[in-house]
Amino acid sequence: EQRELLDKAIAALPEVQRRRFLLCHEYNFNYRQIAEIEHCRPQSIKHSVIRAREKIKAEIEQYRAGQ
Repeated sequence: EQRELLDKAIAALPEVQRRRFLLCHEYNFNYRQIAEIEHCRPQSIKHSVIRAREKIKAEIEQYRAGQ
């Protein structure tokens, strides 16, 4: 059930955030490596991944509060 909720929260992310989040957490790329792929600065990747984590956490907390 937790994995299903996590997958749902990840799927709800905007495409760019979802891609960056998955590259970081599923494929273990670091910010520099992702930045090379995305043609941007590592700081931009870091910010995007942090925002994705915040959105995922909020989605899960909202679900748990509704139970």
